[in-house]
Amino acid sequence: MIRAYYPKPLFPPVSLSDGCMLMCKHCMGRYLDGMVKITEPEKLVEFCKGLEERGGKGILVSGGSDADGRIIGLEKSVDALKKIRKETDLVVAVHAGYVDRATAEELADACDIAFVDMVGSDETARQVIGIGISKYTETLSNLISGGIPTTPHITIGLHYGRIEGEYSVLESLRDFPVKKIVLNVIVPTRGTYFEGIDIPDMGEIEDIIKKARGTGAEVALGCMRPRRMREIERIAIDNGVRDLAVLSGKSISYAQENGHSVEKVQACCGLSDELIKKVLE
Repeated sequence: MIRAYYPKPLFPPVSLSDGCMLMCKHCMGRYLDGMVKITEPEKLVEFCKGLEERGGKGILVSGGSDADGRIIGLEKSVDALKKIRKETDLVVAVHAGYVDRATAEELADACDIAFVDMVGSDETARQVIGIGISKYTETLSNLISGGIPTTPHITIGLHYGRIEGEYSVLESLRDFPVKKIVLNVIVPTRGTYFEGIDIPDMGEIEDIIKKARGTGAEVALGCMRPRRMREIERIAIDNGVRDLAVLSGKSISYAQENGHSVEKVQACCGLSDELIKKVLE
């Protein structure tokens, strides 16, 4: 069976900030435009209670980063997130930036799961993101040590559209108790430094999907990818990926024609099986 994930409107992304200081070259704050912006903790609680009343399933907490890679507004929102988990049945996912050990311990009671971006090349991390690679490994380690289920996200082609470190970061994940990996594909986003880049060819994308599948973790195809390139979806399906975000109608038909049943899930593809069951209840 294939699970097709559609987060909006019942599992919306929420930005805790109005902007971003880090301004990574592939995003430059553009992806914040598609999020619900809530910068006051009290309003975050109010929003979530209203969301649950409307049949909502959860929230993905994210936002712009400060110069050190921390999500702006996350620390001041921890108590609000704890209250949301206590007073609602919503699933709380946090797409974390840099998280130190103390923050990870606080987040343990504030979220059900964390997502963390992983980069395999220090050159890529410094040139494209603006911080060193060690912060990513440290964040993953801190979140897992804090007892938080964590799903790493890897963006194929993050090095200006070229493969640079994807294989090494997949290999490094073998050292962590990771149950699922989300693979994204770089998008030449309008209004960013990456607007004119080429994405990796399909053969390279397929090789990395195969490598990810070989780690033993579940693999999901994330929502950040060139949506018009349906071949990416077909390649993922053909190589055993069973969790795909925002799957196109044509790819649903393709999956069904190849013997797969398709279940639609109104949530993020990075959730654990336990949380997916909760969303489907």
